[in-house]
Amino acid sequence: MILRRVIAHFRNQEWTAIFIDFVIVVLGVFVGIQVANWNEQRVEDHKAQAYLARIRGNLDSDLQSIHGRQVFWARVNDYGKQAIHYAETGERVEGSAWKTVLAFYQASQLWQWRTSDSTYQEMRSGGELGLIRDNVLRDALSQYYLETGSASDYLFYLQPEYRKLVRGLTPSVVADYIWAKCWSQPSPLEQHLLDCEAPISEEAAQAVLEGYLGDPKLLPELRFWVANQIVVLNVVKNYTVSLNEMLPRATVPTAP
Repeated sequence: MILRRVIAHFRNQEWTAIFIDFVIVVLGVFVGIQVANWNEQRVEDHKAQAYLARIRGNLDSDLQSIHGRQVFWARVNDYGKQAIHYAETGERVEGSAWKTVLAFYQASQLWQWRTSDSTYQEMRSGGELGLIRDNVLRDALSQYYLETGSASDYLFYLQPEYRKLVRGLTPSVVADYIWAKCWSQPSPLEQHLLDCEAPISEEAAQAVLEGYLGDPKLLPELRFWVANQIVVLNVVKNYTVSLNEMLPRATVPTAP
């Protein structure tokens, strides 16, 4: 319709009308492009906010899972130090052979950890990390996931030789009792090491201790495992600092 009008104006040499028609066409094209750009930007903003919400969920999940493990790992480490103290000095835990056996066994406990990085890896593989427009947050995420990636498995997924040794030297009746009465897992997100009464006499417990120290590999492997746990606790303390710094930046803006 506008094309017919322009042709008619040309035939009649109505230059003012031609100019007006030209301006209308240009404005129409410009507005159309702007509307398309606005729509595209709105889609990108929505996608960015959705990713940011998921990133925040992953970071919060890491913070919570680390907190639970910090408590658990510290308890395991304390048990390990008690066992080493007995091996080096002959001084039993609170004067009890049973509590010393429990220390040796609980020092072998594991609770492995891996970061929740599904959203970040999805964005990375899709070339969409640019949707994280906060440069500080984007750099912090890159550093955090680099540090907590598969290269850290040697810390968090280590299966210590000590675990195999001490469990192989522990009588089945004692091991079964420890799992039934001295450990609990109320949910996949929780593990607890519990104080518990002795299932065997002090004499029997002392015999178990002598069996432990009769293996020349046990004490060196325990020392290694305790040292590794100290490193793990220091590393996750740094992760906690990073997570607490990133979480406020990963908050999705509230719509006005």
